Amino acid sequence: MTLKQLKTKASSEALLKAFHDGSETAFSDAMASFANDIQASIIEEAKQTSSDTAVLMNRGQKPLTSQETKYYNEVVNNGGFDGVETLVPSTVFERVFEDLENDHGLLSKIEFVNTTGISEFITSRGVNTAWWGKLTDAFKEVLDNGFDVVNVKQFKLSGYIPVSKSMLLLGPQWLDRYVRTVLVESLKIGLEDAIISGDGNNKPIGMINDIKTVTEGVHPVKTAEDLADFTPKTLGEIMSRFSKVKFDGVETTYYRNVKPEDVIMVVNPSDYWLKVYPAITTQIMDGSYRTGLPLAFDIETSVAVPEGKAVIGVGRDYFMGIASALKIETSDEVKFIDDQRVYAARQYANGQPKSNDSFVLFNLPDPKA
Repeated sequence: MTLKQLKTKASSEALLKAFHDGSETAFSDAMASFANDIQASIIEEAKQTSSDTAVLMNRGQKPLTSQETKYYNEVVNNGGFDGVETLVPSTVFERVFEDLENDHGLLSKIEFVNTTGISEFITSRGVNTAWWGKLTDAFKEVLDNGFDVVNVKQFKLSGYIPVSKSMLLLGPQWLDRYVRTVLVESLKIGLEDAIISGDGNNKPIGMINDIKTVTEGVHPVKTAEDLADFTPKTLGEIMSRFSKVKFDGVETTYYRNVKPEDVIMVVNPSDYWLKVYPAITTQIMDGSYRTGLPLAFDIETSVAVPEGKAVIGVGRDYFMGIASALKIETSDEVKFIDDQRVYAARQYANGQPKSNDSFVLFNLPDPKA
């Protein structure tokens, strides 16, 4: 990893921490540093790279569609997004969505859906809703409880885009690269924080929060259970737990097949190295070390997880829908640097676990001496 990549990664982590802490001043400072690192990186890359479309394609940069080129030329000729009435081509946000899903481990594991253009989405709660024979009361019960309708235009998530004159001078191809990069990175941060620890107050409900309990619009963090260890017996008990599905008000227990690789365990980065890594790393006969759980759980790290805790569940048991307003507008909400105009791209998102038992919050075991 280059020094420039390390710097961008550090500013990204600082932005996530500021977002999670809720300080507007810290968020503004972190967002300025983060976006400017990306902007400087892209400007430098553009200076060293041919503008030839074929060359850019060989380097992994997709060519713009004619509609995208027309839109960005209008922005460049206008001196910025302010006053540009044309909607952002939907293909831009389609690629933002693809980049989000492909570039973020957590988002690739959950049920993550691009819901631009629709206000509601029907999602399965994870049980088999096909049947043989007559539609009996028992199967009606499954159908009645097996799906949820999620309002995906409930909460607003904004990505802020500071744009300098130097950025505009690079032209449509690089301006698109910058806009999508900032949107992807800032949305990753906002979505990750909400997916893990959103309290439902003008934001989604997180994996560690209690769906059933709400006080003045806030869903509290669940009571954590003790995780004894990472032995096959303990992990097998967790797998058995996730293989059963219970619905509120329904006595019947339903079963499903869950593979270990479907299960995610998310911990704080500090805890991974202090508590998880020592517990799952063993020395083998040849003197080298092997790291891994007895089952192939996907271990992710996030600063949104409180220290000393782990949240474990089947990734697809979390639904997140995100829709775009397809408009980039001048923003007065966040102030960065005087010689840059700041714009906001509004997204609408909502998400929550499919049941209150979908994800379990654990106290991590202390490492053995």
